[in-house]
Amino acid sequence: MNPQPLYLPGRAEPAYQLRYSWTGWPSNEQLPELPSILFDDLSLLWEKDGIRLLEHREFGGSVQLLFSARPHVAPSFLAARAKGRLDHVLRQHNSPIKFSRKVAVRAVGENTNRDVANYIQQQVDKEHFVDERFAATIWFMPNDFE
Repeated sequence: MNPQPLYLPGRAEPAYQLRYSWTGWPSNEQLPELPSILFDDLSLLWEKDGIRLLEHREFGGSVQLLFSARPHVAPSFLAARAKGRLDHVLRQHNSPIKFSRKVAVRAVGENTNRDVANYIQQQVDKEHFVDERFAATIWFMPNDFE
């Protein structure tokens, strides 16, 4: 009997090294303990957005989430979706919490200068800047960081 491969292209899902932490605080309320089923529902929704929830915890009156994101997901999109979907699912579970407008999003992990340079270069290529001189000042080659 021939051994069967463990990983097949149709069943494998890529993993990305882009990790972000998101922290949100309630406005004027005490943060209740959040049911774990809530995060099961949220994980399915965030997956549709290209965001994967890796860890979560309530700590010091805040909600802290750790995400892995697909390369096309901008940090601003992640920040908006994290808060928006969390708020929506909390209301569906009859546990509405009014969140403060204050949030924190941080890139975490082992991003190299080359990773950052490539990301910035992609943004320059796809965005239309008002002043072409601005685009020219941030145009560089990833090899500049070697």
